[in-house]
Amino acid sequence: MDNIQLSKVILNYLVPFLIAYLGSKGIFYYFSFEYSLLTDAFYLQKLLIDIGVFVGLYYMGSLLVKYFISSKNYPAP
Repeated sequence: MDNIQLSKVILNYLVPFLIAYLGSKGIFYYFSFEYSLLTDAFYLQKLLIDIGVFVGLYYMGSLLVKYFISSKNYPAP
Protein backbone atom coordinates (compact mmCIF):
# COMPACT_ATOMS: atom_id res chain seq x y z
CA MET A 1 0.00 0.00 0.00
CA ASP A 2 1.54 3.27 -1.00
CA ASN A 3 1.67 6.40 1.11
CA ILE A 4 -1.29 8.17 -0.54
CA GLN A 5 -3.66 5.24 -0.03
CA LEU A 6 -2.60 4.90 3.58
CA SER A 7 -3.30 8.57 4.27
CA LYS A 8 -6.76 8.24 2.65
CA VAL A 9 -7.55 5.26 4.88
CA ILE A 10 -6.46 7.21 7.93
CA LEU A 11 -8.48 10.27 6.93
CA ASN A 12 -11.62 8.39 5.93
CA TYR A 13 -11.85 5.98 8.88
CA LEU A 14 -9.55 6.83 11.74
CA VAL A 15 -10.24 10.57 12.00
CA PRO A 16 -14.06 10.19 12.10
CA PHE A 17 -13.64 7.35 14.61
CA LEU A 18 -11.53 9.53 16.88
CA ILE A 19 -14.00 12.40 16.55
CA ALA A 20 -16.88 10.08 17.44
CA TYR A 21 -15.06 8.39 20.31
CA LEU A 22 -13.75 11.53 21.96
CA GLY A 23 -16.94 13.48 21.24
CA SER A 24 -19.17 10.81 22.74
CA LYS A 25 -16.94 10.58 25.81
CA GLY A 26 -17.18 14.36 26.23
CA ILE A 27 -20.95 14.44 25.74
CA PHE A 28 -21.50 11.55 28.15
CA TYR A 29 -19.23 13.16 30.73
CA TYR A 30 -21.09 16.45 30.43
CA PHE A 31 -24.49 14.76 30.94
CA SER A 32 -23.19 12.22 33.52
CA PHE A 33 -24.32 9.35 31.31
CA GLU A 34 -22.67 6.04 32.15
CA TYR A 35 -23.38 2.77 30.40
CA SER A 36 -21.12 -0.19 29.77
CA LEU A 37 -22.60 -2.99 27.69
CA LEU A 38 -20.27 -5.59 29.18
CA THR A 39 -20.63 -4.78 32.88
CA ASP A 40 -24.05 -3.17 33.33
CA ALA A 41 -27.42 -4.83 32.96
CA PHE A 42 -28.94 -4.68 29.48
CA TYR A 43 -30.99 -1.53 28.93
CA LEU A 44 -32.20 -1.05 25.39
CA GLN A 45 -32.77 2.69 25.83
CA LYS A 46 -29.22 3.32 27.09
CA LEU A 47 -27.77 1.12 24.35
CA LEU A 48 -29.63 3.05 21.66
CA ILE A 49 -28.46 6.36 23.13
CA ASP A 50 -24.87 5.12 23.27
CA ILE A 51 -24.87 3.78 19.70
CA GLY A 52 -26.89 6.70 18.33
CA VAL A 53 -24.52 9.35 19.67
CA PHE A 54 -21.49 7.47 18.38
CA VAL A 55 -22.98 6.89 14.91
CA GLY A 56 -24.16 10.50 14.67
CA LEU A 57 -20.74 11.87 15.57
CA TYR A 58 -19.01 9.40 13.23
CA TYR A 59 -21.26 10.54 10.39
CA MET A 60 -20.59 14.21 11.11
CA GLY A 61 -16.86 13.48 11.32
CA SER A 62 -16.89 11.70 7.97
CA LEU A 63 -18.75 14.63 6.39
CA LEU A 64 -16.18 16.99 7.85
CA VAL A 65 -13.30 14.93 6.44
CA LYS A 66 -14.95 14.74 3.01
CA TYR A 67 -15.45 18.52 3.07
CA PHE A 68 -11.79 19.16 3.86
CA ILE A 69 -10.61 16.66 1.23
CA SER A 70 -12.83 18.17 -1.45
CA SER A 71 -11.84 21.74 -0.58
CA LYS A 72 -8.19 20.72 -0.74
CA ASN A 73 -8.64 19.16 -4.21
CA TYR A 74 -10.41 22.21 -5.69
CA PRO A 75 -8.51 25.39 -4.90
CA ALA A 76 -10.39 28.66 -4.90
CA PRO A 77 -10.01 30.75 -8.08
